Amino acid sequence: MVRGDAPPWNALPDPVLVHLALMLHRVDGLEPGLYMFLRDPAALPGLKQSMRPEWLWQKTGPNHLPLILLLPYDLRDLAKLICCHQHIGADSCVALGMLAKFAAALHEPSRYRHLFWECGMLGQVLYLEAEAAGVRSTGIGCFFDDEIHALLGIHDYSWQSLYHFTVGGAITDTRLSTLPPYEFQP
Repeated sequence: MVRGDAPPWNALPDPVLVHLALMLHRVDGLEPGLYMFLRDPAALPGLKQSMRPEWLWQKTGPNHLPLILLLPYDLRDLAKLICCHQHIGADSCVALGMLAKFAAALHEPSRYRHLFWECGMLGQVLYLEAEAAGVRSTGIGCFFDDEIHALLGIHDYSWQSLYHFTVGGAITDTRLSTLPPYEFQP
């Protein structure tokens, strides 16, 4: 959530234009399903207009969080597909797409880079918050934006998924090795 003048949000040149489409798989107190996390409640009418009319749009979760249930359903297989068939999409606690109000960039092209800056800030905060909560997170370098748009029912360019992310328990990848850092030589 944007917190007034607190970093990093005070570096954004525009109002909030990126919201989260969440595929929750394993979150205590919430049933698996498709959710929206609205970072600005003013985006609700535009999102509703651009998405499937059959979504529930039911406020859920803690009162202080703008979490809205769209569809209660096990979406692990679809999350894996959207994340380029990577298991991390289904094995995580939550897989999410950063849904940007793309119409802003279509009308004012200089805003295009700002949408990605906002996604980057969101990603950085997700990394830090996941660590603070004792879990891990990662950006998904490969995702199928057309598939997330089809799931949500988006048929135009008013909203676009620009980046994907997962949060969950860490799994050590034995294919990778870690070496000590270079020694500092004054």
